[in-house]
Amino acid sequence: MGTLTRIKFYINLISLVFSMITNSTLILLVITNSPPKLGNYRHLMCYFSMISILLAIFDFLVQAYIVSDASFIIVMDLENSVFENHPTIAHVVLGCVTALFEAAIFVISISFVFRYFALQRQGRLRYFAGKLLCLWMAAPFVLGGIGMTIMMQLGPDKLTTERLRRDMKEIYDLDIDKTAYVGSFYFSIDEYGNKCWNIKAVSITMIIYTMMGFPLFAIFYFGIKSYKIIRGLVSQGESEYSRRLQTQLYKALVAQVLWIYETVPKNDFQTLIPLFFLFIPIVVSLGAPFFGLTLELTGLIVGTLPTLYPVLDPTPIIFLVDDYRNAFLNFFRRIFSKNEVTSVTHYEPNMDSISP
Repeated sequence: MGTLTRIKFYINLISLVFSMITNSTLILLVITNSPPKLGNYRHLMCYFSMISILLAIFDFLVQAYIVSDASFIIVMDLENSVFENHPTIAHVVLGCVTALFEAAIFVISISFVFRYFALQRQGRLRYFAGKLLCLWMAAPFVLGGIGMTIMMQLGPDKLTTERLRRDMKEIYDLDIDKTAYVGSFYFSIDEYGNKCWNIKAVSITMIIYTMMGFPLFAIFYFGIKSYKIIRGLVSQGESEYSRRLQTQLYKALVAQVLWIYETVPKNDFQTLIPLFFLFIPIVVSLGAPFFGLTLELTGLIVGTLPTLYPVLDPTPIIFLVDDYRNAFLNFFRRIFSKNEVTSVTHYEPNMDSISP
C-alpha cells in the first residue's frame, strides 16, 4: 500500500465513523426534540441523513481515486479487498456511489420545494402527505439509478486500461488489473497531433451535467423565492416564534447547499461546506480536461473532499435550529453539571402548521 493510498484509507475510515456519529445525532434530535410545527419536514431531514450515511458507507468501500487527465474516471482498488475476486460486484458498488451522490442533490432540492410550499401557506403541503411523500422519497433513488446506469456505460475497456496503467502505478502505486473503474478519456491524440474526441464519453458527461443542473436550478429558484417570503413574515402578522423557526430552518437548509448573499451571516463558515467539499471538486474534475488541464493531485483531492461532506453536512441543522442546538449542548451540560437551556415554544392555535 503506497503512502497516498494509506493516507486516503485512514481519511475515509475517520470520515465514515464521524459521519455515522453526526448523522445519527441529527436523526435522534429530529425524533426527540423537533418543534411541533415541523410536521413532515422531520421525515425529510431523517431521510437525508440516512442517504448521507449510505453515501459514507459506500464511499469507504470504494476508496475512490479520480483520474482527471483528459478524462473523468473513478477508480476503485480491489487488491487485498473483499471484492478482489468479484470485480463485477465491485463495479456495481462503484456505480452506487455515483447514484447516491445524485440522490443527495435531488433530496436537497426537494427540501427547498417543501420549505417554499410551507412558507406559501396555500395548502400545497398536501403534495407531501401520505403516499405522495413516499413518491418524493423514491424519486431521488430512481433518478440516481438512472444516472448510475448512464455512467456505467463507460465501463472498463482494453484501450482505457492500457492508458491508465502507467499513471496509476506511478502516482498511486495501483495495479490497474486489480481495480474496477467507470469513466473514460474524453479525447486522444493521433499520430499527427490532432485531438480526437470520444463522442460517447463527452455525451454521457453532458447528460450527467444536465441531470445535476435541474436540481441545482430548483435549489436557486425556490431558495430565492423562500427568502423573499421569509423577509415579509413579520409584516404579514406572523409571530416572532414562527418567523424565527422558519428563518432557522431556511438558514440551515441554505448552509447545507451553498452560500447565497445576505441569506446567512457572512462569517458562517458552514455555508461553504458543500461549495468546497462537493460541487467545486467535482465540477473542476469534470471540466478541467475539456480545457487541456492536467491535475495530477485531483485524484487525491476530489477523492477526499466529498468524503468529508457527509460528516459536515448535518452540522448546520444541529447548530442553527434552537431546539436541536439546545438539546445537543444540554447533553454535555448534564455531563459537566452545568445549567441547562430550555427552548421556549409558543403554541399558536390560529396558525397553520407547516405540515399537512
